[in-house]
Formats: sequence, structure tokens, C-alpha cells
Amino acid sequence: MENKNEVNQQDLQEVSGGLEEQNAELRAFIRKHDPECRIDNNFDALRWLRTRSGLDIKDASAYYDMYNSYTLADGTKLNHTQLMKMLNELFPE
Repeated sequence: MENKNEVNQQDLQEVSGGLEEQNAELRAFIRKHDPECRIDNNFDALRWLRTRSGLDIKDASAYYDMYNSYTLADGTKLNHTQLMKMLNELFPE
């Protein structure tokens, strides 16, 4: 029988700020691959996605369950993992 008092990894990530962890990962990626670009906050990161990433990002939002969502101009929805995968393909090491 499962102990209901235990916190699983998913719960822990949500409590500790899954959104902020994802935002920090995106900001770090941008700083690494475009060091001349000033990224001070999430609005700067979204601006970079829209203007410099090569992806046609139309919108970004947060799911109720603490995860970022991105929408391309063609309506394709991406979660954070999918976005980071695409960015890593566009900006290889």
C-alpha cells in the first residue's frame, strides 16, 4: 500500500517551482548560445525566442500544473522539453 504522506518527485518539482526551473534553464541556454543578448527576465527570454531563435513562436503560457507551454505560429503546441529539444537542434554544441 502506498504511503499517502510521501511526496513524489512530481509533487516536489511542482512545489519547488517547475516553472521557474524551466525558465532558468531557458535563460541559461540563451546566455550560453547568444552571450551578447541581455536576458534579465522571462520577458527577455520570450523576446529572444520570438526574434532570434529561428522558431516562429506565437505565444507562451503556463499550464495550471506548473509547466510552460509554447505555441508556434502554425498552432503547434510545445511543452518545455520539446522546445529545449528544438533549440538544441538549432544551436548544437
